[in-house]
Amino acid sequence: MHPLDLAVIIGYLALITFVGIKLSSKVKNAHDFFLAGRSLAWWVIGLSIIGTNIDTNSYVGASGNAYNVGIAQANFEWIGAIPAMIIASLIFIPLYWRAGVYSIPEYLGLRYNQGVRVVAALIASVFAVFALGVAMWALALTLETYLGWPIWAGILVSGTVVGLYSIAGGLAAVAITDSIQVSIMFLCGIIIVGIGISDAGGFNAFATTLTQDNPTHLQAYLPADDEGFPWPGVILGLGFVLSPAYWIGSQAILQRTLGARTQWDASASMMFAALAKTFIPLLVVFPGILALVMKADIEYPDMALPWVIKNVLPPGISGLMFVAIIAALQSSIDSGVNSTSLMITRDIRHVLMKNHNPLNDLKVGRYLTLLLLLSSMCIAPFIGDLGGIFTFLQTILSLFQGPMLALLLLGAMTQRATPMAGLWTLVSGVLVSAILLIVLEWNLLYVAFVSFCYSMLALWTVSGFTEKLSDEKLATLTYRPWSRT
Repeated sequence: MHPLDLAVIIGYLALITFVGIKLSSKVKNAHDFFLAGRSLAWWVIGLSIIGTNIDTNSYVGASGNAYNVGIAQANFEWIGAIPAMIIASLIFIPLYWRAGVYSIPEYLGLRYNQGVRVVAALIASVFAVFALGVAMWALALTLETYLGWPIWAGILVSGTVVGLYSIAGGLAAVAITDSIQVSIMFLCGIIIVGIGISDAGGFNAFATTLTQDNPTHLQAYLPADDEGFPWPGVILGLGFVLSPAYWIGSQAILQRTLGARTQWDASASMMFAALAKTFIPLLVVFPGILALVMKADIEYPDMALPWVIKNVLPPGISGLMFVAIIAALQSSIDSGVNSTSLMITRDIRHVLMKNHNPLNDLKVGRYLTLLLLLSSMCIAPFIGDLGGIFTFLQTILSLFQGPMLALLLLGAMTQRATPMAGLWTLVSGVLVSAILLIVLEWNLLYVAFVSFCYSMLALWTVSGFTEKLSDEKLATLTYRPWSRT
C-alpha cells in the first residue's frame, strides 16, 4: 500500500473514533443514548439518513448488481426512494413525533397492541442481525481486495472500531460520524466518476464499449421475464411495497428523525435526504459499470467497487475512496446496532419483563450493542456463500415488508384497523410471504407485492369483526395535517 493511502485511512479511523468517544460525555441516560437527547439538527439527521441508507446494499452491493444488470439498478434509488421519502416526511414522521415514541414497534404497540409490538421488534431484530453480518462481510471483503487482509482480520478490525464509538456515544455519535462519512462518500463518488471515464478513454469511448459489449446494461428497465428485476416487479414490488415499507417503517432510518430537536427538523431532514438521493445512482451504480467496461478480473460481482479503487485510482485518491467505502459500511453497522439494541431493550425487554428497571436501559443498551456486534462478526464469514449481498438482503426484506407496510398504512391513515386484526395480519402475512418465496419460488418483488395485497385485505376484513381502540386514543395515533410544531 502507498504510504499516502495508509495515512488517509489511519487519519479517518482515528477521527471517527475520537469523535465518538468525545461525545460519550454527553450520554447520561437511555434517552441520550438512543435519541441523542432530541438535540439533532435537520441537516445532521439528513446526512445521517443518507449514510444509513448508503450501506452494504447501496455501495458495494449496488455496484456489484450494476456490474450484472447495468443502469436498471438505479431504479432502486429513484423509484425505490424519493416518492416514499416525501410521504414519510409529510405524513409519518409527524405522526411518530407527536406520539412521542422511541421506535416504530412502539408506535405499532400503541396503535394495535403489545403483541404486535413484540412480534414486529423480533422480526426487525432478526433481519438486523443478518444485515449486520452482511455489512461486516462486505467491509472485510473490501479490506481483503484492497489490502490483502484475510477475511477474519477485516471483520475483527471493523467490529472493534465501530464498537468503540457506537457503545460510547450512542445515537449522537452515530449521527455525527455518519455526517462525516457521507461528506467523504459524495466527494469520492464525484472523483471516481471523473477519473474512471478518463481512464476508460473518455466518455465516448466508455459509452461505445458499453454499447457494443453489453447493450442490455443500458436498459433503464429489464424485461418482464427477467429473473432478477422484471419491470412489473420493480413498479409493483419495489415502488409500491418495499420502498414505502423501508422509508416509513425502518427503525434504523426513522430513529434519527425521532432524535430531532423539533418536529420541523425531523420532517425537514427527510426532505433534505430525498434531495440528496437524486444524485446517489451516479455514485453507486457507475463503479460497477466501469468495472465491466474495463473487464475487471473479479471472482464476485460485489468485488467490482473494490477492484476499481485498487486498479483505477491513483495513490491518495484511492485511499480516500477506500475510506468512503469503509464509511458507507460503517454507517450501516453503527446505525443497525444502535437501532436494534433500542428495539430489544424497550420493545421486547420492557414488554416481556414486567419487573424491568428503566434506569438500567443505558447499561442494557450498551451491552446489547456489544452483543450484536459480536453476533454479526460470527455470521459474517458465512455470507459469501449466499450469493450477491444486494439480492440476499432484498430477499429477506420481502418476507415481512408487505405485512408491515399494511399495518402502518391502514393504522396511520384510517381508524378501522383493530388490535387483533393487526396481530393476525402480521403473523399470517409473513407466513404467506414465506410460502410464496420458499415453496413456490416466486421472484422477491412479486412476493412483496402479493403479500402486501393479502395483508391489506386481511387487516381490513378481520377489523370488521373485532373491537377497535377508543376514538379518543385513535385521534392521537392517526394522521392529521402536518404542522410546524
